[in-house]
Amino acid sequence: MTGDEYKRAQEAWVSDCTGGSTFEVITICFSSVASHILWSSLSRANIKISDSYWAQVLIYCLPVFACQTLAADYAHLVSIGLLTASALVYNLTSESASASVSPLPEAKTSMFKSYLTVYRGCTMLMTCIAILAVDFPIFPRRFAKVETFGTSLMDVGVGSFVFSSGVVASRAYLAGNSSLSKSKALVQSFRSALPILVLGGLRLVLTRGVDYQTHTSEYGLHWNFFFTLGFLPAFVTLVSFLQRYASFGVLALTVGALYEAVLQYGLQTWILEAPRVDLLSANKEGIFSFFGYLSIFLFGLDSGLVVFKKYKADDDRCPTGRQLIKRAVGLWIVYMAWTGTTDFAVSRRLANGPYVLWVVAFNLSLLAALVFVDHKSQVKGQGPSLLFAMNQNGLVTFLVANVLTGLVNLSIRTLYCSAIVSFLVCSIYIVAVTLFPWVLWTKFQIRFKL
Repeated sequence: MTGDEYKRAQEAWVSDCTGGSTFEVITICFSSVASHILWSSLSRANIKISDSYWAQVLIYCLPVFACQTLAADYAHLVSIGLLTASALVYNLTSESASASVSPLPEAKTSMFKSYLTVYRGCTMLMTCIAILAVDFPIFPRRFAKVETFGTSLMDVGVGSFVFSSGVVASRAYLAGNSSLSKSKALVQSFRSALPILVLGGLRLVLTRGVDYQTHTSEYGLHWNFFFTLGFLPAFVTLVSFLQRYASFGVLALTVGALYEAVLQYGLQTWILEAPRVDLLSANKEGIFSFFGYLSIFLFGLDSGLVVFKKYKADDDRCPTGRQLIKRAVGLWIVYMAWTGTTDFAVSRRLANGPYVLWVVAFNLSLLAALVFVDHKSQVKGQGPSLLFAMNQNGLVTFLVANVLTGLVNLSIRTLYCSAIVSFLVCSIYIVAVTLFPWVLWTKFQIRFKL
């Protein structure tokens, strides 16, 4: 097989995928909640090994990796196993209600939430695992990005990345950064976006330079996910000027509704069927799906205001979790009613209304579950140090994962690797991706802010 033939085989491997069930996606992703319950049980019992690098790799990385590959058909059993181990630890050890993990400097701020460490870290981890594993035969095709309509694990991954970024960005508005003048706010947003846009440009140049395979219908000929992330700050800043008139939730619904209306009045047909004859049509998926991601980011901002809202210290009813789960239930009802009684279907390629609702409802459910776990465990401090370190250098970790994915694909023909080779290569990759931010932060206190 020549290089060109193998490139076409790689593109065919990730093309025309139809996805799987929403329930299976939830089952796989909620294994991370079971992992956190196990870690919390170990920490509450003052078992110090729970904060070592290798222990956290086994607790957080191995289960979700197994659920995405070799144990894909038995993800529920993985979660049951983790919960069983948690119960054994809880019952066989002398628990300490004051158990804690030593906080790193940033964890001492009042805006710090340990469950966000787990939520963002696990989202990053699942995304990084999938972007390489998808190129190996041990990764089920139903988990790969859907060609046009349907739901899959990788489809919810990109949306979750955007939503979690919105949740964290809400701290700036609560801290008073939104009081900047409009011109200064725009300049600041462009400055924060510039490094990400440069990364997007470098990725485009490098992939073209080495003739790397591209799935054109994903974002277009030139667009990539870094461009989507890079343009978000400026657009969010522009939309946020309207916050005095409407909440972020209302703005998110407005952006999503307007975009969905335009899709139904001809844009959807044009995106799916029009030939690529100029720069706009060549990148139609990336350019127009951006507005769906903008809606998701605004929903994240609105949810972040709930997460960082101050409640009474003696309120033991877990008000944050209750608020998040109420929103999640409401959105799930709307989503199921919309997709179950009409011809509308989820499309990550379009980032349409059903996709936005699905991503937001899913993330609110996952975040609420982690809030309740932390509330019940009463483990104070930074949370798992591995996930904390990954969050400190989030975009750098994502960049390293992309670079390593490219190097692996250029070095070996992943499509024809055996299950054993696939598992070993992906395992080494996971260690490299997680060890990099671990060493940067825990050993040298280095944080790259992009």
